[in-house]
Amino acid sequence: MITGSDHLHDHPAEKSQPNPSLRPEDTLFNWRVHHPFEGVENRVAVEVAPWKGLLARWRFVVPGDFKGVIRWGIGPAGTGDIDEDVKRPVKDGPLQMVNGPAVLWFGGHESLSSKQSAYLVFEGEAPHYVAFGQADVVSGPPGNLEGISFGKGHPEHPGVHGDTDHNHQSGHEYGEHQHSQHHRM
Repeated sequence: MITGSDHLHDHPAEKSQPNPSLRPEDTLFNWRVHHPFEGVENRVAVEVAPWKGLLARWRFVVPGDFKGVIRWGIGPAGTGDIDEDVKRPVKDGPLQMVNGPAVLWFGGHESLSSKQSAYLVFEGEAPHYVAFGQADVVSGPPGNLEGISFGKGHPEHPGVHGDTDHNHQSGHEYGEHQHSQHHRM
């Protein structure tokens, strides 16, 4: 079971390290939340990578009305160095999910690994959730999703049915988030 201390929050003078309390048997992906990011208090980076092996056709999913994404891309794990020039970028939405919310999804085809992460950077108010998954086809949407929800009063990412694993409070505006697992888009 994941506990409240499992997410890594970076501070300006700290370097991100793998989070030893999250284990591959708990989650599909290794999640890191960097806040503040680049020394900007209201800027957050969400970093996601597979625990092992390669992951191609990766996708982020955010609420359809979320306007705070300032950039996304790939980079070395734990560094916050982001290359926005991803291989075969795809983006779609807002799309209305069947019996669900409107979402935006986007990503690329550069293979991710335990040493190469996908990054999503947002500024301002946090989205209700950030979800992540792999597409079954080259230009398609993600299949199974795993995600985090930010703060109290925010709905969870699409497909979650009350099975969040933890709630973490760090004292930052973006410090509260819940982790959710394995859902089909």
